[in-house]
Amino acid sequence: MKSIFWATTFFLGGYLIATVVGFATYFISEVVMWLSIFIAMPVVFCILAYSYLTKARCRAAEARAEMVRLISFWIGLSFALDAITYIGIVPMASGMNPNWHFFLDQSPWIWISYLVLIASGFAAVLAFEKRWLNSAA
Repeated sequence: MKSIFWATTFFLGGYLIATVVGFATYFISEVVMWLSIFIAMPVVFCILAYSYLTKARCRAAEARAEMVRLISFWIGLSFALDAITYIGIVPMASGMNPNWHFFLDQSPWIWISYLVLIASGFAAVLAFEKRWLNSAA
């Protein structure tokens, strides 16, 4: 990975946005929450992934391999933060026991969100490669 700093910074920014959007829309309904996350968050993470490629000074030839590393890193971070946040912090803040079934309870939504993260990353790569092609012409 070319820049752990930028990979972590952009991910945490996106995770914070997703968490705020998720909590804000959850009070409307769970369906609205997931729809907002699946509509807004792919755009947000695409922009963040593109920004990572730019800040890490990737070349077009290495962008796809770098995106595989970035997405793997982001999914690992997302899994860890989801576990900490939604198994531990949120239930304890609500005066409840840890929710050890979070990933089962939220299936398939949580797993689809990881697939959306993959799609967002590769959309960013396509935009990044297109920029390189246009600047070379």
